[in-house]
Amino acid sequence: GGGGGLTAEQQKERKVASQITSTLKTFSQSLPLYTWLPALPQLTSRLCHPHGEVRQVVHELLYRLVKNFPNQVLWSMTAMARSTHPERASAAQRVLDRAKEGAPSSARPLFDQSAALADQLIRVCAFQPKSVGGRAAKNFSLRAEFPALRRLCPCPVVVPGQTALTPSLPPPTMRNASNKSQVPSVSEWSAYPQDVATMTSIDDDVSVLASLQKPKKLTIVGSDGHRYAFLCKPKDDLRKDLRMMEFTTMLNRLLARDPSSRKRRLYLRTFAVIPLTEDCGLIEWVPNTTGLRHVIQALYVSDGLYHKRTLGEVKDLHERLKATPSTWMSEILKKFPPVFHRWFLNRWKDRPAAWHGARTAFAHTAAVWSIVGHVVGLGDRHGENILLDQESGDCVHVDFSCLFDKGLELETPEMVPFRLTQNMVDGLGVGGYEGTFMRVCEITMGVLRSHRESLMSV
Repeated sequence: GGGGGLTAEQQKERKVASQITSTLKTFSQSLPLYTWLPALPQLTSRLCHPHGEVRQVVHELLYRLVKNFPNQVLWSMTAMARSTHPERASAAQRVLDRAKEGAPSSARPLFDQSAALADQLIRVCAFQPKSVGGRAAKNFSLRAEFPALRRLCPCPVVVPGQTALTPSLPPPTMRNASNKSQVPSVSEWSAYPQDVATMTSIDDDVSVLASLQKPKKLTIVGSDGHRYAFLCKPKDDLRKDLRMMEFTTMLNRLLARDPSSRKRRLYLRTFAVIPLTEDCGLIEWVPNTTGLRHVIQALYVSDGLYHKRTLGEVKDLHERLKATPSTWMSEILKKFPPVFHRWFLNRWKDRPAAWHGARTAFAHTAAVWSIVGHVVGLGDRHGENILLDQESGDCVHVDFSCLFDKGLELETPEMVPFRLTQNMVDGLGVGGYEGTFMRVCEITMGVLRSHRESLMSV
């Protein structure tokens, strides 16, 4: 201190800051450790906090979290230790080393195996399989390309699915057995599911997706016998996707509290996102889904409206008409009348109640996503980033790399708030967007507005 050359305002701020720091210090000791788990990504991202005392509190908390919940926390800390920022990487490594020393000897191999696993998975993300006869490879053998990764299994590392990695806090009514005025102790409340699946093996066959960065689909067999698929994405900073998932998780809690959204059971589908470095990572594969584009294209193919030459023809038409948007709209849209409602009819053909349920589920989830996407400036909503659940009709959005209105910077800027094309409207049923869709949009916007502070903190 000594407030040398600080204005009164700054001195006041400094005083408040040091009070907060000392309060947090006290709480970091007295609160049960699990209370800090939901804030884990906020803690790890502040490993290099400029203020010494704050940094110390953060490091101390992370050390205790890794030591107490190694299965889950290791996934985020191991990635931090592989950061491209040297200070961040070494800070994370110091926390890990300290936790490893303090851990019981039985838990120590877990630290080394997590590290080895992360290194291997980073290599899988970046791997470029050789093309076969001029065609890009559609898959490769793990045994042939990554024998070391196969040898790591079986290992005690937790399969990083959403259920295993999402901490839950005790219900507010639950009390500490020894002291009724306190919340449950760490031993009384398990924040993570007890019997989490660990990695037994990884399937030999890894498929390579056709999209630009060639992500790989890896299937892990868990100790519970279930198969878990993950997408290994190269050249993509998944920290944005992780923030988006925290945002949606928080919003799900708020939607469950609001009476009008609760009675409609509004929610957003979320999935695990595990950044491994700043430019690659794993994304939990959402089962039973298919892309919107795939569904609509198949319907056009069956109508003879889409064939090998269609894409070229539409591009030529676009070049010819793009100067006059109104004719462009009518000409191109005329060629492709909306067909999406037929997907629901075909899929749930003999079950009218289920068909209606699926269509309502689509209207609800599409509406919530539209508003949320608009609020966070989510762009790049093409037909492969909008998935459909083939069991429930839910609309599931993926790929959040174009966030915070980044679409406005593209060479053709994205001006639309969300995707509501003629086919999307077609799926909403006979009322179009005026019925359920609009009502759910209004409810969602209301919930977002009334909780803007807590949502902004993410």
